[in-house]
Amino acid sequence: MSLLTSDAAQTRASDTALKTAHSIDAHFTRRGTGLEFEMEAQWVRRHLPPQAKRIVDVGCGNGALFEAIGAGRALGIDSCVEGLRLTSRRFSTVPLVAGDAEHLPLCDESLEVITLQHVVEHIPRFDLACTQWHRALKPGGLLLILTPNASFCDPSVFEDPTHVRIFTCRELRRSLERGRFEVIDLRSLGLPWFRDYHHMPWGWRWRRLVIFHAQRLSFLPGLRWKGQTLCCLARKPVA
Repeated sequence: MSLLTSDAAQTRASDTALKTAHSIDAHFTRRGTGLEFEMEAQWVRRHLPPQAKRIVDVGCGNGALFEAIGAGRALGIDSCVEGLRLTSRRFSTVPLVAGDAEHLPLCDESLEVITLQHVVEHIPRFDLACTQWHRALKPGGLLLILTPNASFCDPSVFEDPTHVRIFTCRELRRSLERGRFEVIDLRSLGLPWFRDYHHMPWGWRWRRLVIFHAQRLSFLPGLRWKGQTLCCLARKPVA
């Protein structure tokens, strides 16, 4: 059975055509590189159920997460039609759909997993988006969210005119619970004092080591909420 509603491609394409005037920024050009991205991709890999047959990456950009998801079971959604044309050249076998997180062009209870990497901070109506995710996920389906951490020591690194809201861990949990999701795991990754690693002796080696062990370090007292990225695993209840 098709995941897409019958008129989804046509309606979303017309809506998103208005956005093609925006320049194609790091979302489609530089995303998917660097140690921080690999740290986040590794967290995603650890939490994806191996039996899931279709995983939708909302705000997929240039398809940076497709390798972590597995190109054979990925479906990408993004609001920028022009950018998706570039993505289709890199991942010709991955279905790509024009759409956004607040108006998913997907059938009810058709998905097993939704991933959103650095997307929710751009969403004006988080409550509306939660309703869409809940509708599209099967009972027991998973939601994986990665977003900047408002409790990070240097919030200036998140300055972006397209950001609507930067969440704290408490705000993200409450927002998801209001959206009828069960939060399974919530932590931050990345350690704040390594933002200035350039000024430390052998700083780049320490940074690499810390990021490689980021998930283990996030269990240490006092470090769980200090990293630059909030990572949240939530589930749509079965009943």
